[in-house]
Amino acid sequence: MDRLSTLNRLRTDKLRVKAKTIVYALVFLLVFEGLVRKLLPSAIGLVIFFLKDVLCIYALTLVLNLNFKGLSNTILKSWKIIFIAFIPCIIQTALHDPVLAIFGIKQYLLYIVVGLLVPIAFPPSRILEFRTFLSIFIFLLIPTALIAIVQNSLPATHWLNRSVDGDSLEGFSAAGYLRVSSTFAFTGQYSWFLDVVCGFFAATFFFPSFKRKKKYLNILLLSLAGLSLGVGAFITGGRTAVLGCGGCLLIGFIFASIKSPGRFVLRGIAMIAVFFMLLGVIRAVKPEFFAAYDARSTGTEERSHSQEIEGRVSEELFAWVGWLFRQDLLPMLFGRGLGVMSNGSDKISAYAAVERSFGAEADYITTAWEGGVYLMIIWYGFRIWAIFFCIRIWVKSVNLGVPIAFLLGFVIIIGLYSFIAKQPPLNIWFWLTIGSIITLKNFDDERERVSKKRLANRQPQPML
Repeated sequence: MDRLSTLNRLRTDKLRVKAKTIVYALVFLLVFEGLVRKLLPSAIGLVIFFLKDVLCIYALTLVLNLNFKGLSNTILKSWKIIFIAFIPCIIQTALHDPVLAIFGIKQYLLYIVVGLLVPIAFPPSRILEFRTFLSIFIFLLIPTALIAIVQNSLPATHWLNRSVDGDSLEGFSAAGYLRVSSTFAFTGQYSWFLDVVCGFFAATFFFPSFKRKKKYLNILLLSLAGLSLGVGAFITGGRTAVLGCGGCLLIGFIFASIKSPGRFVLRGIAMIAVFFMLLGVIRAVKPEFFAAYDARSTGTEERSHSQEIEGRVSEELFAWVGWLFRQDLLPMLFGRGLGVMSNGSDKISAYAAVERSFGAEADYITTAWEGGVYLMIIWYGFRIWAIFFCIRIWVKSVNLGVPIAFLLGFVIIIGLYSFIAKQPPLNIWFWLTIGSIITLKNFDDERERVSKKRLANRQPQPML
């Protein structure tokens, strides 16, 4: 019996190490993919592009036969249900191109495996390893910001400021100011990274206190990471980073204030004050870091910046309604095919190259075009379920409600508005955050169990 228990423990530990390796590999791959692809020949760059899919497929083989419990089991069951719901869309796509059907379902549902992988990699007994992972994740703000600063000082013709294919990116400038992409393939990916990491950065100030070595070094690195976050958000020149980070933090502040107003308010106000003070100093010393965003946010002669944003949001939310219901019955109900609007679909499918006749940045338009009314219902229903799943975790959390609140901000904004299925990196960040929320809740539950057990052991025994 002891031998069997030892074998099971070794098997579990081996699985945990594999899961942790994949999680780290995915994070570093997503962060440095663009820079690596610029340095390598295009043929090898294509392999790097698909490496995240290979890692997630391998992760899928690891988790398929596991017996999950608790919150992870809820994710697994929901994953199976949504896959079954996708079958009509898969069939509709396969009738046009079977390869595109596989590619399309991968875009939507493969990366959910990351949400299962994180709790496996960091069980409650390994919470210090999870904290180390989050610290490394947050500290990646520093090298990415440094690369962005270097890009900002270089001409647009420099190889570092070109696309992964070597093309000029001057067409994406804001009033002549280049929008830098740092170590990522394009500016949007850098913005999404900043959006997700800002929640983890805020959350780390409210984690349980552990005795840590090199405390002052950690404080220094966190300070540099905070500065890098502020500089990075503005130097991209994109509203996705600035408004995305602001929105995620605002929602996090609201949920954190509800959960623990006394503990949060003073520390939260101090953090905000210090952050904006330092940001003001940087703006005064290095105004060029903010030039691209300032140029992009000045609006036009016809509309102010706020009117431009309102118009864009309104168009992205409702523009699909008019043309969708003018389609033939089958495309209206089930769309033109999963994945047709995703980057790279035109290279693997001649059908997708034809159907991808226009570029759509809005998630609602993309979803309606690919899957019609049916996909709009099931896909957004699933995403809304994922949001409420995380909110329920936040409600039930005892000691870690505040850090979970900041992760919840990213889940809500991305789940409601962003094109998760079109962009695998964003999809992975979304499920990495949900997996981290589950990991924190598992640790919270374990700590409560231990606390109650200790309390019970201290109770005086009844006299016989």
